[in-house]
Amino acid sequence: MRSKKPLILPIGLDIGQDSVKLLQLEVRDGRLAVRAAARQAMDPALWDKAGASDDDRRRAVAAAAAAVRALARGEGFSGRAVIAAVPREGLHVKNLRVPLTAGGDFAAAVAAEAKLSFPFDVERAKVRYLPAGQVRQGADVRHEVIALAAKNDDLDEYLEQLAPAGVRVESLDAEPCALFRAANLFTPPEERDELQVLVEVGLRRTQVVIGRGKQISFIKTIDAGGLALHAAVSRKLGISLEEARALRRRVAEEPTERSPRDPVRRAVIDAGRSTLADLARDVSLCLRYHAVTFRGQRPHRVRLLGGEAFDPQLQAALSAALALPVQVGRVDANLDTAAMSPNDTRGGLCDWAVALGLALKRLPDPSGPSSGKVRAYRASPVDLKRILPAFLAAAGAEAKPPREGLIASGAADVSKPADAPEERGKP
Repeated sequence: MRSKKPLILPIGLDIGQDSVKLLQLEVRDGRLAVRAAARQAMDPALWDKAGASDDDRRRAVAAAAAAVRALARGEGFSGRAVIAAVPREGLHVKNLRVPLTAGGDFAAAVAAEAKLSFPFDVERAKVRYLPAGQVRQGADVRHEVIALAAKNDDLDEYLEQLAPAGVRVESLDAEPCALFRAANLFTPPEERDELQVLVEVGLRRTQVVIGRGKQISFIKTIDAGGLALHAAVSRKLGISLEEARALRRRVAEEPTERSPRDPVRRAVIDAGRSTLADLARDVSLCLRYHAVTFRGQRPHRVRLLGGEAFDPQLQAALSAALALPVQVGRVDANLDTAAMSPNDTRGGLCDWAVALGLALKRLPDPSGPSSGKVRAYRASPVDLKRILPAFLAAAGAEAKPPREGLIASGAADVSKPADAPEERGKP
């Protein structure tokens, strides 16, 4: 019997500060597979300069766009539709608390809180929100809401700067939502009711995302990442950042028992100890906030994602600070990765999690690949259409399913009426 034509999904585009990654998925004979994947290293110094002036930032994005154009022309990719992430520096996240008495004016109450919370005019921004759950504030019970916002001017400029890449931006998403989507989809069935704690350690920032099932309840960005560890080793040993990065990777991949007293190894470990302790403390504070806010919920493990996830010193520091097992977060269960190079598939795609989560946004059924099969459409991993009715029930509000926005998949849009038309290519 002839197999059906594969369902090809849009390309997930992850523009990081040390690399650009493109990943495209397809559904073949009911199974999810990587159709094509490619990455190109970027000079982190470009983004160091990007903060200095608008012109420097444009040059950094232009370099990324050129890399995207070259990669997208590579073998295996189909079409030019991409799902991209809102630039990290352009995404603003706030936790809001709305009284239960908001009732039918819930969206208006969230919009009013957002106006007071963000340092810019939200009327000139795209604002979405994720319901996190009910919390106690003194004697009152309130709705905890995660609000995500990006200024229209920033988004328009970003899309304009990506135009030379030769791709069509079908949708913009928030990185934390993409991370959670990827991790949630490939979580073993027996762990899906557990509280999920994801810690993605990138070059300059660390993202902490906590949630259960398909609902995100906490998002936090910490301004520390691999670059701080490279810098610590660089200062201690008097070597360049690139040399420090290579040395840290060699030490991380080398079995401890092979050279337990190697003075270079000890120097690398000692150099990063303080930075790792600070990062572990900040992650610990995130979990403490979540435990106090959402009482009775405790995770069984922490999953590490990102390029630093392989570092055993990072794993040990987090495990000691959190008193929890810390493991590399595999996001490749039942995913056919034959189209990827062995170097890219190490660690279960943990450093491809953002690109994978973006590529999954249009997947017809996120519940399928736990068993290796893809069935009929159900809901997106952070789908407010399923969450909102229960979320508003306590307030006695009428829950009208919101339209899916182009930023932060599954988040409701509080910046315009629910029946407002969406523009393709803009959030």
